[in-house]
Amino acid sequence: MTDIQFKVGQEHENMKGAYKVLTVKKDTICICWENGEQATTAAALQSRIIERMHQERARIRAKRGAKSKKAKKPVLAVSKFEGLKKDDFSKELAGAAWRHYDGLGGAVAVRLSPERLDIAPWPRYGLPEIEWADFNHRLDGDFRLQAKFFARLDESRLYFGFYVERSDQEKDTKKDWNAFITWLRDADNESWLNKVVSEHDLSIYDVKDEPAFTGAITSTGDKWRLSNKGHKQEIESLADFLDSLTDSTWVDLQIAKIVVKKKVVTRGVEIADDIAGLFELLMPLYEASVVFD
Repeated sequence: MTDIQFKVGQEHENMKGAYKVLTVKKDTICICWENGEQATTAAALQSRIIERMHQERARIRAKRGAKSKKAKKPVLAVSKFEGLKKDDFSKELAGAAWRHYDGLGGAVAVRLSPERLDIAPWPRYGLPEIEWADFNHRLDGDFRLQAKFFARLDESRLYFGFYVERSDQEKDTKKDWNAFITWLRDADNESWLNKVVSEHDLSIYDVKDEPAFTGAITSTGDKWRLSNKGHKQEIESLADFLDSLTDSTWVDLQIAKIVVKKKVVTRGVEIADDIAGLFELLMPLYEASVVFD
């Protein structure tokens, strides 16, 4: 890998946790951690740290893949993750240790084995959320507008699944969103997704405070239904429905599993298996949606 080209506003992680790039000047960058601490540091140094962390996860993932099915589950040296705790559940929490390199992010990443992508975790700066994405794709452009996987906590639930956004600004790229819609327009793909949503009790919704649509879309047989406070709307084509949303509204679309806190905390470290398993299942959708320049 070559040195990362840092940009203002990017979010990264080093051993101290998630940080945001404030300024870029020649070979140095000014970064800010979630506790408000700032530092001016060499861009090359931070690039090496990020790549070293990523390579360690990739090494463990490769080692796991080389194990026979009869072998004991290997120890994940990269991860101290033992499960999500009750205290982790907070909508406003920043700086949460469960999002760190040796937490849930790394534990899920080493369990993934996509054939042609290199999935890495990215803790969201100041939010109780982790996103997982192809390492090189994440560094290319505005990460908000890229397809990704995610896990998010609030006070009472864990949400995890596939996430893609569409900007309301004409100048912003819609490459991944358009690729997602194109994939969805194939009847076989839509049927497959409908079956996955049904069998795994997933919901499709817009997470924005002022969403493009309210309520949740679920599977009903081989069709879709939007339910909102007792009102139900049948949807013939999910792609047509999403295309009908006004272009003047930002869309934060998530296809997610929602699990209540009590069930999550009793799963312990196996919650990482649950999350990675859904990501693996949805990998064809993710792979079809990411567009490289």
